[in-house]
Amino acid sequence: MTSTNVNFLEQSVSKFQSLEIDDRLTVLALLYTEISDAIPSLCLNNTPNEKTANLVAQIQNLPQGEQLFALRQLLNQDEVGERAIPAEEYASINVDDKLAFWYQLAQNLGTSIIGVPNDYIPSEKATEVLDLLHTPNIEDLVTFFKRVL
Repeated sequence: MTSTNVNFLEQSVSKFQSLEIDDRLTVLALLYTEISDAIPSLCLNNTPNEKTANLVAQIQNLPQGEQLFALRQLLNQDEVGERAIPAEEYASINVDDKLAFWYQLAQNLGTSIIGVPNDYIPSEKATEVLDLLHTPNIEDLVTFFKRVL
């Protein structure tokens, strides 16, 4: 990895982590939707995983308002209180399975998973992160995902 890629990665991760939780979800949803065709062949090997499929099913079985609450909790592991789904399951899966989990969620956005409304305009900070992550190098994006998930 070149120093440019390291700087890109550090800056991207830092800016992403400074976002409000809903902005983080928006960035993930929009990025995964945008690059979903490249992800399976690159890092998921199109192999279904029982743990990730179970987590996705748990999210899908929740009403849409609770889906959003559960996704917020998964991204904000430090949050205390009642959980919509057991956070330990998500915390126990490896980073590649987390990539697969979020990919599977993205595949179902707007159908069985609450989607980003068509008229939603990301915040200025979220747009800044999205602009930063518009890179032709999909491997850099996968590395970014691994760092923030």
